[in-house]
Formats: sequence, structure tokens, C-alpha cells
Amino acid sequence: MKDKLLEITAGLCLLIAVACDSGAAKTEESSADLTEEEGKKKKDKNPASEGFEVNHNYDLLEMSKMGKKSVPESSGLEASADGHFWTHPDAGNEAVLYKINESGELLETMNVQGARNTDWEDVARGSDGFLYIGDMGNNENTRQDLQILKVDEKSKKVVGTIPFKYADQTEFPPSKSGLNFDVEGFLMHNNAFYLFTKNRGKGDWVKLYKVANQPGASQTVTALDSVQITTKITAADISPNGRHIALLGEGWAYLFEADNPEQVFKGKKEQIPLGKVGQAEGLVFVNDTDMMISNEAGRLFMLSLKK
Repeated sequence: MKDKLLEITAGLCLLIAVACDSGAAKTEESSADLTEEEGKKKKDKNPASEGFEVNHNYDLLEMSKMGKKSVPESSGLEASADGHFWTHPDAGNEAVLYKINESGELLETMNVQGARNTDWEDVARGSDGFLYIGDMGNNENTRQDLQILKVDEKSKKVVGTIPFKYADQTEFPPSKSGLNFDVEGFLMHNNAFYLFTKNRGKGDWVKLYKVANQPGASQTVTALDSVQITTKITAADISPNGRHIALLGEGWAYLFEADNPEQVFKGKKEQIPLGKVGQAEGLVFVNDTDMMISNEAGRLFMLSLKK
């Protein structure tokens, strides 16, 4: 009888040990799954957008940094007539354009006569030789004085203004979910401007608007199309041959193949990983494939197609 009790006791101890091991294994497995999930969340902070192919055929090289005292902020980027670059600050700063070279050296400061920097967010060059500054920053979605400034690079003054408003904005501001009337990226093609919204609301929808290059009376513009992108858009440009449009987002450059900007979201869509480039807000094509990028702190990067 005593031996039988010992046998039963040993069996119970064995069952308890197995159960404890199983519980510990499940706890370790759950912890591993949680760690993996947390890691994935961190990794996927800015995930690839649905419908976009990730393009790894580009190299990113940091070129230089602008002097903070000479160029306090870079919110937009465009080529100058003499082969260098114009950049500018945004809200709360003077109405100035800074000419820099690839080494980040300040070559000229242009005080734009007849201008006020309400919230400059991007700059473009037209085929007519004029510079166009997008005074369209609208963080709170409350502005009713959005405009594009036409600037003569030689005389350094505003020679025309192109005011506009959005047909689908009737409240200033709209509801929190509808905060999609801020624009930090635009481009010019065939004497028209194409604007891409920085969605501060819900749904990740980037809206596309077209504004005619017609100084004078205010235009009411309607959204032409939209696409879902997982990051907020801060800059835009079109390649010299007119075949590619690039948008700048957090950690990504988005590349579209289109014959017409109005059809930009219909064709091939790619996104190029940038890594840690800071708060990047300026982008300009330097040829049909490669792009110069600037961040708000003045760092300059070259995004080049691999040879």
C-alpha cells in the first residue's frame, strides 16, 4: 500500500511539472509573439502604401548642410536660372529666397519685393522663366487667402498673384476628420499648377487639385483625383521630360509614371525608401531620374538611380 501511494505521488508530481513547463512555454511564446508584434509596429511606422511597388534601385547620399545662420530653414527647393538652387522658409519668417549650391553654401539672399510670407511651402519654375511660390500652407485648415506668387527672378519682385480656393471646403476649419486642405507640395506643367494635399484628417487620402496660371480673380478649384498614401506629403516635382512625378513623404519618395499630371494616380506607382532624412520638405529633379532633397534643418541629399 505504501509503495502504491509513493507511485501515485510521483505520478502527480510529474503531471504538475509537465503542466508548469507547458505554461512557461506558452508564456515565453506569448512574450515572443508580443515582442515580435511590437517590433513590427515600430518597423511599420510608415508602411508601404497599398498599390505601390517598393523600388530599391536608388541610392541616397547626404551632400552637405546649409549654414543655420545663413539659411535658417528649408521648406521648398527649386533650380535657379544659373544652375544652382532656390530654397525658402515657411510661416513666421521673412519673404526671402535663398540661393545655394550643392555644397549648401549661401550664394544670394533675395528679398522678394511685394511679397509677404504667410506660409510658403513650395516653389516651382515655369517654362516662362518665372518662379512661382506656393503660399498655401494651411495647418489649421482655416485660411481663405491661399495664393501662388509669380516672381521675376531678375527684378526680384512679385509680378502677379494667383488666388484660389477649394470647391469642397465650406467650413473653416472643417471637422477633425476632414482636415485635408493643407498643401505643402505643388508642381507646374503646361502653364498649370498641380497641388497635392497633406492630409491631417482621416483616411490617408492625398487629393489632387489643378490651378490655372491666371493671375487676377480668385479661382475655385475642384479635386481631380485622390490616392491613399500612408505618410503626409511635403513636396512635389515633375521630371524635365514630363514623364515622372515625385512626391515627398516621411521616410519615402513616391514616384509616379504618367504622361499627364491629371492622370498621375492612374499609372505605375512606386515608392523609394529614404531612411532617416529628418523632416524633409524640399524636392527637385536635377535630371530625368535623380532628385535633390532638403530637410527643414538644411541638410541636402541626392537621390540617384543606381547605375
